[in-house]
Amino acid sequence: MKDWLEQEKQKFSHLLGKQKLWYLWDYYRLWIVGGVALLLIVGLLIGNYIRANRESYVYLLYVNTFADIGEHSAFWEGYVDFCGEDPTKVNITFDTENYYDMTKSSVTGNHYYEKTVVLIDSGTMDGIVMETENLARLGESGRLIDLQDERTQALAEQYADRLITVIHTEEDGRQREIPVGIDISDSTLVTQENAYVDCALGIAAGATHIEAVGQFLAYVLQEE
Repeated sequence: MKDWLEQEKQKFSHLLGKQKLWYLWDYYRLWIVGGVALLLIVGLLIGNYIRANRESYVYLLYVNTFADIGEHSAFWEGYVDFCGEDPTKVNITFDTENYYDMTKSSVTGNHYYEKTVVLIDSGTMDGIVMETENLARLGESGRLIDLQDERTQALAEQYADRLITVIHTEEDGRQREIPVGIDISDSTLVTQENAYVDCALGIAAGATHIEAVGQFLAYVLQEE
């Protein structure tokens, strides 16, 4: 091993400028590529570990949009500034890779829908944005909070003229209207980001960061 290192050292000392680079690449490219890949993997694992151990400020999920409104977009950064939060200390998640249509006969088996269900049922997700009719159908499933709940009553009153309701049948057969979403079709998501033609926001039944969702509403509706 020592002799080999000495030979390589002598060879390298006789090379000039670019020749040294080409020599390293020709003979050690696999080691170089492997080393870079290892560093990237380690960096990714460390980043994921740090992120996983940070407190969540809000988790918002967007369905059926290809607009650039995800994390680190100008739209996301605008929300971060609006809230005055430090994204290196808390997780502000804008999840945009989700595609399904609740108005179809069945969405069972759709990977993105199943992911949404898991995020809601685990209490991970706080709010969801999707087309208005799509959101109403999701609300019928019982996975969105009844906005008359004491946790969201203030929002229901503040946005009373925007409420999207569905018919809920009680166990005794009685039916009543339940507000499950807030129409934001005139928000910046439509007028500036062109993310939707029409859209609404729903709050997950197990949401734990409702105040942050309220700030999101104020942000997209350009309220002070």
